[in-house]
Amino acid sequence: MFRIRKIIASITLMLIILTGCSSEASLTNEEKVTGVVNNYLEALESKDISAMVKYTDDLRFPDKEEQKKQYKNIEEEITDTKIVEVKQVSEIEFKATVEIVSDGKLNELTFPIQKQEEDWKIIVGQDF
Repeated sequence: MFRIRKIIASITLMLIILTGCSSEASLTNEEKVTGVVNNYLEALESKDISAMVKYTDDLRFPDKEEQKKQYKNIEEEITDTKIVEVKQVSEIEFKATVEIVSDGKLNELTFPIQKQEEDWKIIVGQDF
């Protein structure tokens, strides 16, 4: 009887581990994009330059080192951020509308997010 319980416990543990491992692979594109936007907003609030560069494709700076250098000069105080909406535009493009409190002022911005190779990138620096 003890041996059967041990086998059942082992199988249950194995199923839990396998389910946890496969959940990352089964994320929808919308969930992946929402995660990228959340990570970017957290980076804005904490002024994490490396993460800001990682999650964006800034059209103003084709060179990532130049992008980092320019981002270090940002003086805005971003105190709060929130995703308003993430909407799919096509198979490889989404639009995210976010609210950002910068220097005490609430701004609502919409960013395109595009799939580039295997990663989703927030496109910034474009003219509207």
